Amino acid sequence: MYNKNDILLKLNNENYYIDRKTLISFIEMWNIDAVYEDESKEEYYDDYAIERIKKGINLKAQGFSDEQIIHKLGNITNPNREEKEPVNTALAEIDDTTPMEMTYPKSELRNLTLDVSTQTLQMLAESVAKKITDDIRNSDMAEKLIEAGGYKRDNEILSEQIQELIEHNKKLSERIEQLEKKDSFFKKLFNLFN
Repeated sequence: MYNKNDILLKLNNENYYIDRKTLISFIEMWNIDAVYEDESKEEYYDDYAIERIKKGINLKAQGFSDEQIIHKLGNITNPNREEKEPVNTALAEIDDTTPMEMTYPKSELRNLTLDVSTQTLQMLAESVAKKITDDIRNSDMAEKLIEAGGYKRDNEILSEQIQELIEHNKKLSERIEQLEKKDSFFKKLFNLFN
């Protein structure tokens, strides 16, 4: 049995250099369960937990996400604990003549299926939400969306200003025409007196 300080010493001796805060974070994030907790609430872990932590550190160093690490660590079996036979294998062994209620009550199967489905959906939802959040955070997508909205508004303002300038130019053209007509009139008048 090892407490967290013992685990740190063991890991450091095996060239896994992490601090206590990181170890606690990994234990919580990767769902590493303590085997025993004493009266002072200090938790103790077995060799299996240490192997899972080392495996997790190796996967983290390879660039795996925490969700991927949790999944891979969940597939590691503990040689010291008795493993239950999976339901699918047990169901495969039932022949067609065996009544389902006698071997496996339907309510147990429904509960098991529902629990697995709920857990799977929750894990998938969290994974997808984290992926979307990370993609937006890591890309310039949010900034581009904001900029695009800003550009659209800027374009609208510029379009309005251009329309105003066109109207102003029309008025100026009309005024120039009027002045040219007056100028022409005065030139004719001047030529008559000369």
